[in-house]
Amino acid sequence: MAAGEREQVLADFQACTQLDDIETCIAILDQHDWNLVKAINSVMHDNQMDSPISGDPIQFSSLLRPPGETNFFTTGIFSDPVPLRENNIADSMAHFDPGSASGPGPSSTGNTPRMLHFKVEYRERSVDVYVADNEPVARIKEILAAELSIPVGKQELRGWTNRKVYDNKILRELHLPKENTLFLLTPEISQPTVSKSLPSSSALSSEEDSSSKMYRLKVIFKEGIGADKSYTLRFDGSDTVRQVKESVASVTDVPVRHQIWTGWPDAAKKNDSMKLAVCSFSQPYHTLELSKANVFSKKKTKPTDAMDLENSEDEIVSESYSMDDESDLFLSEEALIRKKLQPLMPESVNDEMEALEHFTREFRERYGECHPVFYVGSLDNAIKDSLMCKAKDRKMLAIYLHHDGSILSNVFCSQILCSEGVVNYLTSNFAVWAWDMTHETNSDRLFTMATRHFGSVVATQVRGYQPDDLPVLLIITRSRSAIEVVDVVRGNEDIDGLMTHLIQDYEVFREQQKAEIVEETEREAREKILQEQNAAYKASLEADRKKLEAQREEERRRQEEEEREKKKRSDEERRQSNEKAHKQAIQDSLARKMPKEPSEDCPEPTSVLRIRTPKRDMLTRRFLATDKLMTVFNYIVTQGYHMEEYKVLTTFPRRDLSQLDSDKTLEELKLYPQETLILEERT
Repeated sequence: MAAGEREQVLADFQACTQLDDIETCIAILDQHDWNLVKAINSVMHDNQMDSPISGDPIQFSSLLRPPGETNFFTTGIFSDPVPLRENNIADSMAHFDPGSASGPGPSSTGNTPRMLHFKVEYRERSVDVYVADNEPVARIKEILAAELSIPVGKQELRGWTNRKVYDNKILRELHLPKENTLFLLTPEISQPTVSKSLPSSSALSSEEDSSSKMYRLKVIFKEGIGADKSYTLRFDGSDTVRQVKESVASVTDVPVRHQIWTGWPDAAKKNDSMKLAVCSFSQPYHTLELSKANVFSKKKTKPTDAMDLENSEDEIVSESYSMDDESDLFLSEEALIRKKLQPLMPESVNDEMEALEHFTREFRERYGECHPVFYVGSLDNAIKDSLMCKAKDRKMLAIYLHHDGSILSNVFCSQILCSEGVVNYLTSNFAVWAWDMTHETNSDRLFTMATRHFGSVVATQVRGYQPDDLPVLLIITRSRSAIEVVDVVRGNEDIDGLMTHLIQDYEVFREQQKAEIVEETEREAREKILQEQNAAYKASLEADRKKLEAQREEERRRQEEEEREKKKRSDEERRQSNEKAHKQAIQDSLARKMPKEPSEDCPEPTSVLRIRTPKRDMLTRRFLATDKLMTVFNYIVTQGYHMEEYKVLTTFPRRDLSQLDSDKTLEELKLYPQETLILEERT
């Protein structure tokens, strides 16, 4: 077995048996050839624990988590019993991953439990709890009690899909998904002391994979003379210096920006993103010292007049500003006063968007990067975007009203409103809009906006707020089509009180939203059917209209065609009439000029010409032998056969007389004493 595998088996064996003596653990594992199952069984047998390995699954509940202790595998917190079998226990131990410990899915048959993962948000902490679904809800509280040192009777879990869940309710009956998020409220505890204790390190160093090492850090918290506290914490090698500081902040309630450390390696002092695996830590544990940075403040004296009273107020406000590091202790008094005098919102606001941008910028400067995401825009747009949209896209609107003159404002903003749990819940489920009422002109402007959107009753209540009544958080929702204020959270609430208000308001809103989503879906379905019917009706009308237009267009084209044909015929008839008249005029003119036909007893030589027409008629006439060919052509024209349409041919030999010189005589053309001619139409 490789060295890395032995180290893993050793770490898993220690996590299961709670044996801290490494030599003893190695001896037991050697006796069983480093078989993890057999080694665990031998310890369980020695402790007179009935836990059959083969066959049925066994529960390591009492073994993995002794009373009052919280146990860890090398990958993190392991706070619930895990069913194991002989054939897979080694793999389960060696490769356990809390994020994948989900067990059989909902479709699993039999009584095999599913592993459920609950991410429980509590104040500044987030606790991962893994519980089988055959356990009651009370099991989660028992694990939280061991982890957070909060009695079960003082715990209140919120965030269930069901409105009311009792401690004896079996998780399987809630039909939960594998991944769940809950919120732990402790209304009976104002400032609980939450300890983050981690088990001692038992994993050996591995040069092959430094990031898998476990480091044990001993943190000595110096609260004052004779008031030191010591914490022993264990971290993965993949954790960063920043994560260590944040974890210690949850234990000591000292924010990271106020922490002053001694004992970090030189490389880690300037780089919070450095992983612990690359830091040079002492073994078996490394000691660090922590102290809280002093907050700069002026020495307060009893005011004797109005000027002294004003200065005293400046001194009190300046105490709320803390330094990010030791160098900030030397900030000048002038710089602090200038920072204090910068309002969240300028006086006499004209542009609401610019005012909200200024508010967000100054709020971040005062209270840090972790703060609610404020809506930048007018109240009208905030209402439209959050509440006047579709039911499935709606969010509740939280309006934060601030006043610098209130002694609660700084405490509420820095410790309550900007806590990570509140910020995450507001960001996920609310749209947050803010307004500064420090200046009277801005307060009057808010009164006008509240009157327009919420009515005179709410507006009068807002106008009646005195500085000591602020800050407040107005919870706005939409009931049907009306916008109304459903809750008012005062600035004297603690985190639990604020989260109780927010969760209760959101649960009511979600129930109403579900009903409205159903109604909206049904309404959209009806509207869709109506739209489809209207679209089909319009399409039918459009088709009929196009068909009618096509018919009209066809009729119009037919009429135009008939008009063109009629005009064409008329023009052709007119042309033919004119042409006929013209031809007739030519015929009449040539007939008048035509010489008389010679008689049969004419003493002059004559030629008899027989002319066969296309109509099979035969024209016969006598001409003088001295007559020109043109005289024959003119005669043919007088008979209705114009020479531009016909040509004159001889029979034999075949000649086209139309191509000959028309001034020659018939005798010259050998058409004497007689000849038969043929009239043929020109092509």
